[in-house]
Amino acid sequence: MTALAQNTAFSKNTDAVNWIPYLTKNNNFIYVDKNLKKQPFDSFTKAEKFTETGYALVGNDKSEIAIIDSKGKFVLDFTHYDVEIQKVNNVTLMMKELEYDKKMPLWKWDWNIMGGDIQKTQTYRKIEIRVLETNQVLFEQDVPLHDKQYNFNIHHLDEDHVVLNDILFEIKNSRFQKIKSRIALTLEDGRYVPASDNSFEIHSIKNKKPLLSNLIGTQVLNLTVNKQAFVLDSINMDRYAPLIPKTLQDTKSNDVYVYPQYDKVFPKEIINASARQINFLENVSLLYSVNNTPYFILGRFNYDHDIWAYDWLYVDEYGNLLTEINVKNFFILDQIGRAVWPDKKMIISKNEVEKDYKIGNIFYVNNSEILFLVEVIDSEKKSKRGLWNSNTKSWEIEPQYQSIHVLDSKKGIFALQKVEKGTYQLYNNKMKQQIGTSAYQWISSDGAVQVDQENQERLYFYIDIETGKEYRD
Repeated sequence: MTALAQNTAFSKNTDAVNWIPYLTKNNNFIYVDKNLKKQPFDSFTKAEKFTETGYALVGNDKSEIAIIDSKGKFVLDFTHYDVEIQKVNNVTLMMKELEYDKKMPLWKWDWNIMGGDIQKTQTYRKIEIRVLETNQVLFEQDVPLHDKQYNFNIHHLDEDHVVLNDILFEIKNSRFQKIKSRIALTLEDGRYVPASDNSFEIHSIKNKKPLLSNLIGTQVLNLTVNKQAFVLDSINMDRYAPLIPKTLQDTKSNDVYVYPQYDKVFPKEIINASARQINFLENVSLLYSVNNTPYFILGRFNYDHDIWAYDWLYVDEYGNLLTEINVKNFFILDQIGRAVWPDKKMIISKNEVEKDYKIGNIFYVNNSEILFLVEVIDSEKKSKRGLWNSNTKSWEIEPQYQSIHVLDSKKGIFALQKVEKGTYQLYNNKMKQQIGTSAYQWISSDGAVQVDQENQERLYFYIDIETGKEYRD
């Protein structure tokens, strides 16, 4: 979901978002506009682009970080803290963090009897998150290093509500008001699920009372198939149990709601199932609900495949079984982003790769319904990657590259690496041509690049990923 900007009492310099750190021949950064006109700031050892709200991170030769605004004023003086900033709605959050060794009381010492050592300290993290425009502090805590990770993993429920570090906030006049704690999952249409040890509820920011309550996790579904009692057991069993189970059952009505949106009831009766389909149902282990459609996806693990895969069947909310469905922009991904559904055979045929080659991992390209990064593996288990168009059933980029990074999926800008540990070059997939002639050790989506020089020194600077223009002397 996209967050809409709200009006605030703070004036923003919207020009600053287009200012770019420029690396001078003295290895310092200055800020320039698109026409290379210098802005009236100091020079810095390190510099990042400005946020849309007019703030930027800069560094000095002591490896300290500071924050400046679009007038060059220091909002945060140079510090040894790790510092991040991020725009949320029309305000800016800052997170700063510092690791340190904290002396522990006697009863918390780590006694190593065998080794004879006594660990009297523990590593802690000092964390602060605040709103730059108002100086409002949202978090200020000291936590053990391996305790809960505070970060900028922000979920937008609508233009005025966000979840940050499991807390639901409402934003009014650039101030964050805490609404509810322990939010475990955010859903579409302003809905969310608080964490619980047993019984769960689905809430909405539009209602004071929960939309659904008395929900418990279940891995067994009791239903009827062709008017006969039937059990789907061992459904959505994860190796590591999620905070919110993927199938939730109402203890009063026995209605079952399914991940990822829990937006409709799974049918209690399946009709007109063939003997073959009943056999399929007996081995179903994966159940998903397709967002904003009447469909559910049923997955049966296929142990006969050479590679990890499922067979699929579908059912609508009325209990009709289907062999295929036509949906757009819905994917089931594993924990590292590989496509589970649509699966490999639904995306690309083995006939599209050379003989003796296998199709390996497939990754969905964000903001695209039809593009996938596809790995092909030869008989010596060496792999190459290409960009596959599942609509035209053709290669957008031939599988000849060691690595392909998506820099801007909407504009079709990619970084291509030909050989392992080689450099990356810019490529415009829409124009089907290389951008510029330079190559880099890495390229990020905001245009930050690294160049390793012959003297083994590394240069970091910015480029325009659309044109290849370098912002340096």
